[in-house]
Amino acid sequence: MTTQGVELAVRCDECGGTAARWVGQFVQGRELWWDSELSCPHCGAGRCEHAGPGPAPEAVREALLTTHGPARLRPAAGAVGAVAALRAFREDPGVSLGRAREVLSEFREFGLTGTAVEMALLQLRLRDHGVPADMAPGPGRAYRYVGPPELWRRGGGPGGQLLRTSAEFAAWMGARTAAELAEPFTFTVGLAGFLRLAPRRSEHVDCAGGALVLSAGEVGFRREGGGWAVEEVSNQSTGYCPDVASWPAVAAALDRIGVHRPGGFTHEVVFRRCPGCGRNNIVREGHFVCVFCDDDLPAYWNVDGGVS
Repeated sequence: MTTQGVELAVRCDECGGTAARWVGQFVQGRELWWDSELSCPHCGAGRCEHAGPGPAPEAVREALLTTHGPARLRPAAGAVGAVAALRAFREDPGVSLGRAREVLSEFREFGLTGTAVEMALLQLRLRDHGVPADMAPGPGRAYRYVGPPELWRRGGGPGGQLLRTSAEFAAWMGARTAAELAEPFTFTVGLAGFLRLAPRRSEHVDCAGGALVLSAGEVGFRREGGGWAVEEVSNQSTGYCPDVASWPAVAAALDRIGVHRPGGFTHEVVFRRCPGCGRNNIVREGHFVCVFCDDDLPAYWNVDGGVS
């Protein structure tokens, strides 16, 4: 049985204290299951909130992705049997033939991403139909939007331009004006590992459509030979506050579109949440003290407190 879970700190409905909620996904047979259990060390309350088959609620998936990061499933070496793969993709109820064909195209060209359990189940189903696939972890944890709630656009789709190939990037950059190219762009890297770009003054949450990201920040480009290179790149995003450890996701996204890049962020922004007042800080010159209440800030990234 393949399983993955995470423990969350939540408020106990019985006593108001801090309780622990364990949420997870697992594969049983050839089905996807999810569960949720709660226990409170203060009042002794404990209950199984859910355990059964079916896709997990978005809050559970989000908790798994922000803790463990996404996994990627790609075809193994050799040709993919299209008919066999389509049968595997249609095992989930309600998946149309048209949607299965879209998934097959994405699987062949870029690979599929999701929680490790979701990808493990899909790998099993593909194997049952004679289609071998390889699964690998992504470049790190995912980040959810932690900025002002009023800026979170619910619906409408991402505002950033999705760039998956060097041809898409070259075409998009070729349409930019001199004024646009003179300053950095807002960027996000989605769970599938692809770059999205938008004008600098765009909100990162709009660029990503409110979705989870592997990183976010600002990036500027310059002409280099017959192509493009990164002039500057940072994790400056007060909407997502990504850790500097999110660089591998940015590097991989830039590599996919054939852009020459540095070995890391040219400007690193260190985000921390104050344990005392709960406000987010930018640490400057290694001074790990809250600018709002003077409490000490932790040495580790802690901006996202998890699902409550």
